[in-house]
Amino acid sequence: MESNGSTMSARLIAMAVSLVGDAGVVRNHMRCSEADFIAYCDGQKELNATMLEAVVALIVHEQGSLIAKNREMLGELRKRRDAEKPAS
Repeated sequence: MESNGSTMSARLIAMAVSLVGDAGVVRNHMRCSEADFIAYCDGQKELNATMLEAVVALIVHEQGSLIAKNREMLGELRKRRDAEKPAS
């Protein structure tokens, strides 16, 4: 099998690494060896159900954190905007 990193496993891991910002954190969350992690990333090996659940849970958690940060930033921007509006 030719490794091109385009398997579902590789794409999910890439997404998780992009969100977390650290491949080591993702690998530790998956609780797999470095050799297995590389095989998943290279598309040579597919995630089993347990690994898939761990990666998806990490992605959902990180997405939730980003959404919360964005909401907080929007709230602050709205407060500033409202404070700058002239009273009518």
